[in-house]
Amino acid sequence: MALPHNESVNLSLNISSLLHPHSTITTLTEEDEGNFSMYIFDFGPKRDSLSSVIPMTVIYVVILITGLIGNICTCVVIIRNKHMRTVTNYYLFSLAISDLLLLIVGLPQELYLLWNKYPYVFGEAFCIIRGYTAEMSTYASILTITLFTLERYLAICHPLRTHTMSKLSRAIYMIIGVWIFSLLCATHVALQLGIVYQEYHGHRIYETAECTLKTTLQHAFLGSTLAFFIVPMVVISVLYVQIGVQLRESDSVSHNRSEVNMEQSENLNGDSKNFSLKKVHLAKLLKRHSTRSIRGTATSSRKAVIKMLCK
Repeated sequence: MALPHNESVNLSLNISSLLHPHSTITTLTEEDEGNFSMYIFDFGPKRDSLSSVIPMTVIYVVILITGLIGNICTCVVIIRNKHMRTVTNYYLFSLAISDLLLLIVGLPQELYLLWNKYPYVFGEAFCIIRGYTAEMSTYASILTITLFTLERYLAICHPLRTHTMSKLSRAIYMIIGVWIFSLLCATHVALQLGIVYQEYHGHRIYETAECTLKTTLQHAFLGSTLAFFIVPMVVISVLYVQIGVQLRESDSVSHNRSEVNMEQSENLNGDSKNFSLKKVHLAKLLKRHSTRSIRGTATSSRKAVIKMLCK
């Protein structure tokens, strides 16, 4: 369908700026311009309806503010108080750092994309850094939770083994190892991310810039899912089952011990009662015997006195 002359001129200028931002020369025909406008329309709206965008914006802002305040407070409290520097709090500190990185590099961009899906205006460098940092932080969080679970397992199921190495130093070394390992494993994301443009008749359309996968490494997604989701989930589940079994056995043992102690105390109480009764009975017998002996002594004394008086 042909467009009016004045609209085709304006559209021609807009198209030329989209295809070549630094050029004012247009070589597209009127038919191409109409097709191009339909192509842009098919690419989708830049923003969803306000009924969905505004609630999501409020949720993102609340998550961002509460997440920043909570995680920063956690880090400050652990750093400034020496008595808070425990193994558990070291792992919590690592989790707080990873959450802060995710919030800082992730949510502001997501907020912007809610209101303007395309073009991507932050540049390819930020696109790669943001994706790499988010992936690294996610890996670090998952591995930290796994190590924290392992620490609990050792403390509950094998308490003697935990004394072979200082708990604090072991936690520090393991956390450092987690971050280095995550740093290396997240490089596949940096190699795949980039700015991707849609093309029309061999021309790059700058208005359609997106931060997404530029190239795809074979089996990278499957490997990361297996290594950082399935395996940690299985390990954590098995460890917590072992912890639950150990705690249940400990409860049953302590319950049996308490029953044995109660029986022993009851036996002791019964023995003491019997002993007390025997003691009372013995005292009565001794009292009777002493009374009789006193009476006998008194009687014999009287007889002796009477004999002396009769002489």
